[in-house]
Amino acid sequence: MSDHLTSPRRAQKPRYRPAIQVSAEIRNHCHIYLDEQLYISALTLLTDLVTSGASHPKHLATPAFAPVPFHIEIVSALLVHPRHTTQAPRNERAELASRSIAFLRSLLATLGPLNGNLGEAFSLTPPRIRGSRRSRNGGDEGSSESDGEGEEHMGGVVANKGRIRRSAKDFWHIVGWAFNCSVVHQKRWKYWKVWLEYMLDVLDADWKEREEKDREESFKATGLEEDSEAECQFEMLRNSLLVKYLSDVKGRSSAAKRVVGAAFTDGGPEDLRSYPEVFPNETKEVQTQSGQKRKRGDDDLKESSDYDHGDEAAFESSQPTDETPESSQNTTDGVETPDPWMGGPESILLRQRVLTLLSRVAALLPDCFIDCRELYEIYCLNMKMLPLPAFSLLVSPSNSSHFPLEVFVSLTQLLLVRLIPNTAPRPRSVSNRDTDDLTQEILEKCFLPYTASTSSIADNAKVSILVENLFRVFLKSCPAYYTPDLAAAIEKGIRAREAKMKSDKRRKENGMLKKEEESDAVWLKASGHRLRRLLEWVEQKTLDDSVQ
Repeated sequence: MSDHLTSPRRAQKPRYRPAIQVSAEIRNHCHIYLDEQLYISALTLLTDLVTSGASHPKHLATPAFAPVPFHIEIVSALLVHPRHTTQAPRNERAELASRSIAFLRSLLATLGPLNGNLGEAFSLTPPRIRGSRRSRNGGDEGSSESDGEGEEHMGGVVANKGRIRRSAKDFWHIVGWAFNCSVVHQKRWKYWKVWLEYMLDVLDADWKEREEKDREESFKATGLEEDSEAECQFEMLRNSLLVKYLSDVKGRSSAAKRVVGAAFTDGGPEDLRSYPEVFPNETKEVQTQSGQKRKRGDDDLKESSDYDHGDEAAFESSQPTDETPESSQNTTDGVETPDPWMGGPESILLRQRVLTLLSRVAALLPDCFIDCRELYEIYCLNMKMLPLPAFSLLVSPSNSSHFPLEVFVSLTQLLLVRLIPNTAPRPRSVSNRDTDDLTQEILEKCFLPYTASTSSIADNAKVSILVENLFRVFLKSCPAYYTPDLAAAIEKGIRAREAKMKSDKRRKENGMLKKEEESDAVWLKASGHRLRRLLEWVEQKTLDDSVQ
């Protein structure tokens, strides 16, 4: 579901500055700083290169220097590599991470994904191994790929075994692991969420810039309006970073399920097996020796002494501390249960962004991924299994939601169709149109009066939450009128869903609800209460409109 773009016939204001290559001398300076692991100095130089001239009134017409993609890649690894985050001394974590993300964001805002060569920097294509060299401390550090012209070897963990493209199977491995961390490894999530949010910004900007250029070229060639997609081949979009990340899917259902599954990981045993930690011993923390002082001096000298070229072996053999293992899982009677919020709002919003990006590819380039309908079926399979709190956050139509309106309406209707009985009329039989349009008649006849097809309290609560949210979206977007049919449909659905909760024979025999079911019942009743309040609002508004 691609975002609307301004017509290409209008003069477009440049969004990014043009790029020029850095000179060999400056490039070598950057490379030496990174090779010697003088990261603060390297980041200062790189940031200055990108932001130089930004204060000029006509800065968008002034070229900016584009760093070497390999150097960008190294900086991105500094954001998340445990050696420089959770396994670094506490007083050294914040500055390096904050300077790294400041540079990366400046690069994206100034040059953009195309001029900044971000597609090459973040391609995650495994590097070609051209041999190995002995480190200056005698360790075999391996070599880095020639990512630019004559790219040289570089010292340090992040430039060798610690390169993200060497450590991760693919982008979806990283996504799945990051969301696992949001539930069970909060200290790692602190860093991965920054990296993931940035990468989603890159994918989004790369897609939009390429789509805009494709539509402009299509208009120049055909003279047709921008929304005439039949004539647009989207050649640039087909080379987008997101499509490259999906290159192994292309119609393969099992591969598509793995991609989508990355957005639903909850830190459980199966998810940790499918999307394990990216870096070796990533969740371990280094035990610092008491009484041992680190060398102090100027920033660059400190970095050089702390991050020695031969410390890769020490990192890999580091031992965990005796601290209590971090986890946001709940413990009930000594048994761990998954976090029902799946990492909370921050995690849920990023999951929405991942699902929205996938929807774009399926809608516009199904031959590069899978058909949109098939993708939404996979979404539904995963969403139906979510605990109620996470489900409620994910399908919320709040202003902070990252689901575009058309994605939300289509997905919510499909979820409801999968949850309610097969005997319920389908929206397309009511509207007589092969679309996911939403009308008051569809709400009244297809969704509001129905229960879940099971007696599960959680399923009936999910149905109630979905119809409530669909009703809210309709009220925001379309005129609604109070009618006896609307009131009857809402009341019938509320009573039927609550009655199903009480009629389960097993619950009658036990005489009580389980603790989890009690919580689900609260969600169900609260949703019913809100539906009645929405109906009251519509009734009052209809009355006010009739008086005027």
